[in-house]
Amino acid sequence: MKTNKKPVTLILYMVILIFLVLGTRIFLMGSDKNEPFNGENAGQDEKWTGIITLWDIPYVETGVGSNSSWLSSRIQEFERENPGIFIDVRRMTPQRAAMYFTGDVEETILPDIVSLSPYDEILSYSRLQDLESYFTEEDLDRITPFAKKFMYGNGSMMGIPYMMGTYALYTNKEMLEEHGINLEGTDIQYTTLDRVMEKFPYIEKERKREILYYGFGTYCTPYSNPIISMIYYEGDKIEENVGYRYVYSWMHKQDAVPKGIRNMDSTAAIELFLSQGRIGVFLGSTRVLYRNRALSSQGKGLEMGVYTLPMVKGEGIFQDQVAVYGIINKENKVKLSKCADFLQSLLSMEAQADLGRIGMFPIVNDVGFIYEDDPEMLQLEENISNFRYSPKDEFWIKNRQELLKVLPENSQDENS
Repeated sequence: MKTNKKPVTLILYMVILIFLVLGTRIFLMGSDKNEPFNGENAGQDEKWTGIITLWDIPYVETGVGSNSSWLSSRIQEFERENPGIFIDVRRMTPQRAAMYFTGDVEETILPDIVSLSPYDEILSYSRLQDLESYFTEEDLDRITPFAKKFMYGNGSMMGIPYMMGTYALYTNKEMLEEHGINLEGTDIQYTTLDRVMEKFPYIEKERKREILYYGFGTYCTPYSNPIISMIYYEGDKIEENVGYRYVYSWMHKQDAVPKGIRNMDSTAAIELFLSQGRIGVFLGSTRVLYRNRALSSQGKGLEMGVYTLPMVKGEGIFQDQVAVYGIINKENKVKLSKCADFLQSLLSMEAQADLGRIGMFPIVNDVGFIYEDDPEMLQLEENISNFRYSPKDEFWIKNRQELLKVLPENSQDENS
């Protein structure tokens, strides 16, 4: 009898042992699903909830107000589709942002998502997440080739663009007509602009005060250089570029442009053009157009012409007005994935078409023209395909100081 029971007992022990091992493993795996995310179980819990912080920095100026209304709509939609996830936006100036990123900044105070400068590497690329694995080839194919230039740094995909602006030439039609200048069409050549500049400057007396009126005006900031869009050409001798020669002559003609133009911000320059009516031709973003519309609704605007930028030899035009968000690298990979999901939502057809409400343009190639009911903005939108050069190009980086010599050195503020 004993010899018959031993095999049965052995088998029974083995069954019990297997049950205990497998049962314990199943129990532990089940308990992991109820544990909060702690950084060690990344990739197992895709139902992360919490707060995503975003620092929105206006390196790119919108046509109307700021991007607040557009961004708020995108955030509300994302939070609705992702219950338990909230996006906390903090808006700050480029100067304050630069201060935060100087030196050994504490990781705990940094945001999850942050605006990236079109120019200098204010935030070290080493702090940014490479986003290549978070976007499919189909996602990236939707982004226009020009906007893609702003996505990469140190050989990695450091950011995702979500909107772009444009530069244009605006004229004070009444002022020009008073000097016998009537412009036709939707674009202006350098030769035409040079004929305009021959009429300026001129002085009008108001009581005991003499007021200067200028032929040309623009602005120049660390993150927006409209003047480069008129002179940029990747040739061997920059000073021989047609655009450079014309613009240089205007900039260095006595009183032909406002004093301090090299350091003038857009607000002061637009005020001089629109509110004071002291500039014949003005180079700037779509904010000029929308500001004039606002003034016109109050009976204070100009009769203004809108023109696309001149282009020599069909080579293309320089543009720096592309807004980009990057993600600061964190240990919590599921949270990083949710941040990438939010950036991807900004590229949806609905989000890109909605940029019309803030006077900006899509960076995807499948949404079509969004300003078909606005002839002036449609004219500028159709011209966007001519923008090919960017601050990310090696030629700009190498020749930046030489190109900026087109602006006069005089830093005195306009006070005439």
